[in-house]
Order: sequence, then C-alpha cells, then structure tokens
Amino acid sequence: MAVASAARGATWAVLLLALLLFAGCAGTPSWRETPPPDQWQCRDLLSAFDMAVAEAGVGDAGRARVAGFPYLRTDRLLASFAPTLRHHPDAPRYADWLGRMRQGDVEARRIEAANLPTPARQRLARRSGGEAPAAAANACGERLLAAELLGPEDGPARVALREAVAAPDHYVDTWRVLGLYPLARVGLSLGYGRWRDAYLAGFDGPFPTRGEVRRYAPAPPAGPPLDAEAAARLVRRAPRGPLGLVDLDDETLRRLAAHHAPVFAIETRGHDDRLGAPYWRRGPAGPLPAVDTNRAVADVRLAHTRFDGRVLPQLVYTVWFPARTRLGALDILGGRLDGVVWRVTLGADGRPLIHDSIHACGCYHLFFPVPPLRRVVVPADHDLREAPLTPAYTPPRPPGERLALQLAAVSHYLVGLATVDDAASADIPYALRLTRSPPHYGRRSLALPDGGRRSLFGPEGLVAGTERLERFLLWPAGIRSPGAMRQWGTHATVFVGRRHFDDPLLFEEAFVLPTPVP
Repeated sequence: MAVASAARGATWAVLLLALLLFAGCAGTPSWRETPPPDQWQCRDLLSAFDMAVAEAGVGDAGRARVAGFPYLRTDRLLASFAPTLRHHPDAPRYADWLGRMRQGDVEARRIEAANLPTPARQRLARRSGGEAPAAAANACGERLLAAELLGPEDGPARVALREAVAAPDHYVDTWRVLGLYPLARVGLSLGYGRWRDAYLAGFDGPFPTRGEVRRYAPAPPAGPPLDAEAAARLVRRAPRGPLGLVDLDDETLRRLAAHHAPVFAIETRGHDDRLGAPYWRRGPAGPLPAVDTNRAVADVRLAHTRFDGRVLPQLVYTVWFPARTRLGALDILGGRLDGVVWRVTLGADGRPLIHDSIHACGCYHLFFPVPPLRRVVVPADHDLREAPLTPAYTPPRPPGERLALQLAAVSHYLVGLATVDDAASADIPYALRLTRSPPHYGRRSLALPDGGRRSLFGPEGLVAGTERLERFLLWPAGIRSPGAMRQWGTHATVFVGRRHFDDPLLFEEAFVLPTPVP
C-alpha cells in the first residue's frame, strides 16, 4: 500500500510540476525574457532536477517552493516578513531573508538528490558534466540568485519575489466545498467538543490508570549541565541575524536542548507504548515505516515564532512510537506509527514562555503557558471554531528537577504535567538528534532495506502506510489524510477553523503578558 500510494503521489506531482513549468514559461516576466545563456542553462538544469524528483516521488515538503524562483523555498515564518520588507526596504534584513530562503532550497536539494534512485541521479550527473546533482543544482541556484535578486536596486525581480512568497496552506479548500464545510463543521465541532470535555475531565488525574510507567529522560550532555540562569543567558547572548532569528551552533543547541528536554513518563501496556527511532523495514509489497524500540531518541529542531513584537526561539522535540494500537476492526484512530511533538518557546529573557504539544498527525494541540503569561478569551471560545485548548499552566520547575510529560498507554495522550528529580528520573535514557544534521536530516533521508535512501515523509509531507480510518469521516475539514503522521511544516491542527502548528503568530491572539508596573 505504501508503494502504491507513493506512486500515485509521484504521478500527481509530475503533472502538477509540468503545469507549473508550463505556466512559468507562458507568463515569463519582461525582465527574464532574454536571459544570458548561462542563466538559461541553469534554469533548464533546475527544471530537469525538479522533474526527476517529482517522477521519483522524493520531493521534500518541509518548505514550500516559491513560484517563479526555483532556487528559493520558504516557510510560514519567512513568508510573514514579506509585507514588512515591502513597506520598509532594509538591505541587511532583505539579505538575511533571501539567504534563509536560499539555504532552505540548498538543504532540500541535498536531501532530494540523496533520495533519488541511482539511475535518475546518474542521468542528472551526465547532464551537468559529471558534477553531483545537488552540487550542480545549488551552484546554479547561487548564480541565478546573484543575477536576479542581489543587485543594488529594488527592481522588478524583487517586487515579483515579494508577491510570490506566500505562507503554505495545508487545508484543501476544494474538499471543504465538496464536503459542505459550513454544515459539516457543526458535526465536527460537536465531536471535538465531546472529546475535549472528556479529555479535560481526566487531565492531571491518577497516573497511571493501569500498567507500568517507563520513564525516558535525556542522556546526560557531554559537557557540564546548565542551570536555569546559564541556559537563559546562552539564549540572550546568542547571535541573531538581521531578521531577529537566533543562530546557534550545534554544540550550543545540544546543550540547550538537553537542559529543556522533558522526561517522558509513559504508561506502558505493550510494545507500541515504547519510544524508538523510525526506519524503513522490508515489507511484502515494499518498504514499510517502522520504529526501532532498542534506540530511544528524540528529534530536536530549532524553530522560531513571533510574539509581542519579538522573534523568539523554540526547541521542538519529536518522539516516535511503533503504532497506536488498534482496539478492533472499527477503531478509526489506530494504525502504524504514532508520534508526540513537544515544543518549548523561549521568551525575551531566555526562559520558557509557553509549552505546547501535538501528535505527529497534527492532532490534539495543547497549550501550557508559563506564568505570568496568561490565556485570554478569544472569539473562538464562543463560536464553532476550535479555541486554543489550555488544560493547565506549566508547573514551576525547581532547581534540580525536570518537567515530566505523562503519556497514556495506547492513545499516547498527554494526560498530565509534573516535575521529577533530575538525578533519579530515568528508567531509560534517550538520545537527542538534531534534525538539521546529515545524513538523516530529521528522518528526511533514511536507508532503505534493499539499498538507496528515502525520506520517511512523502512529497505532501505524509508518512505512507500510517493512514487512519478516520480520514473517511473527517475529509470535509479539508485536511489530507487526518490521523496520518506528517512532516514538520505540514501540520494543520484544527478541523474547525484553520490553524497551523508553525504559524508564526500562533500565540498572539490568545496569550498575553501583563504590562509591567512602572
């Protein structure tokens, strides 16, 4: 099933890419009508690369392509700066913005090239005179970037770019139209309300309800551990680019990640309740995603959000389970692989401002503000949309203790927060793996059992083979394959309304800091 699904996705990806290329040729802007030969050849090489990637179904969905600029990729955070740059031209900020979009394309092409089948990679190498496909494509990207967007003047190419950069949207409006969403959302809202009320009634209740508890704690860092003030100071003193994004080297990121990493206290009734590392295993019809529970690991990502006029760094931890155990033939929620995402947003003082969590499907978004940050009433509290669900405030973390997330068996719901003694918190240590590090790049390039490599995530960001039966009921919400595991940057988190986990303004409306007293 995974292979057939990937093949269908690749076919549609090829058709869509062909349409985009045709549209680009048909609507070539005047400033690009007569490019020099080297630029024309570069655009041709990038088109061949993209077509090979689409045919093989190995496109990376972590960042969105920028229409008309095949050497740039954006995300919601970078797209949020486009209006500011349009109205307030600023060379350093513009260069930083452009450089980060360029780096997104560089990384994606390295991953896509690594995941290409050998024959496709060899054809691209021959086309570029023997040069490695990713290196050749990225050299062309640098050449086109310099020619089109790094001139001294704010010319037509820059104007076109600002119009082209848009935040990706992982809701399918066509499905909402076909599913009569204005009517369907009433039923969706009622179903969500029943789940919410039952969930809140059991939050912070007795734990575990039955079964043993296994505690996974981060393995001790290589150097001396940080205390709260030292960790905050590292954030405050970290270098920032002109856009305000924090730039951390790998060692600093690992030290901060180790300090803020939680203990995962998991009610364990079976193999599916154990943490592990995703990999591809051999299946009867092709590779299948699986989790090696002999290697407990958390993938760690550095992200950013915008709040209260500032750009704030975030530490994002993702842990994986082999499955959400199916409890019968009619269980619409069970299926292969499950994951929990825990995010720590660090405030202007370098200390935690808010924690939030989802499952790797984008479901069950929960918010845990750190006082004095507080949740305020928003319009969604009184209508059919899903308001930010805040079961509790984050408990204080005394020196020598660590935050513990209590996860239920089977569902892996987060059912409570506590603090535990750091020195005696672990039954099993888990490793911290940076998602920006090769060769895995956060599961975006994994070894296949019969040779070659492939991302855990398909071209639309979904993990093939993790589909849930709930997709047949919830498709009118406009979310592709509800319940399936998905890649960072593709998490739509509500069925009623519209929200993305990496929305840079996610916290702005519902959470406020009290105004300091003069």
